[in-house]
Amino acid sequence: MKLIIRSKKIVFCVICCFLFNSLPAQITTNCIDSFNIRPGTPCPSDFEPVCGCDNKTYRNICRATAEGVIYYNMGSCEPLAIDINPNPVDQTLYLKAVLKYANNLTIFITDINGQEYFRRYFTNVTSLDYPIEVSGFRNGIYLVFAVTGDTYVYKKLAKRTF
Repeated sequence: MKLIIRSKKIVFCVICCFLFNSLPAQITTNCIDSFNIRPGTPCPSDFEPVCGCDNKTYRNICRATAEGVIYYNMGSCEPLAIDINPNPVDQTLYLKAVLKYANNLTIFITDINGQEYFRRYFTNVTSLDYPIEVSGFRNGIYLVFAVTGDTYVYKKLAKRTF
């Protein structure tokens, strides 16, 4: 009789293991909820960075939540984040910069040979929306640099007359 009871327990354990192993697992850290990860979620392209609890900067709240981020803070995780659009550009380039802390900011644009085409200096900023007229630039590839303190970031830019 004891053998039968033990075998029922074994069968029960096997069935439970099978059921639990076939269900999708939820991975929940203190930061990411795998049930909330939604690849391909249509999000606006707005550049309003958020610093996720995983210490990764996301383009906006929608992108962070689509990646399963449970909580975040407004702003960049890094000292500086920038975005440029449109790219390629014909007439006016719109640059957006977000700094983690208020600081001075230098924006400059060079061609791929290092010749400088544009430079502006801003004092004590935390964010910047700045239009840059590039209609006088020749068609080609440029680098847009943003520098604050010891941190610099850059984006590649294509200038093309349409």
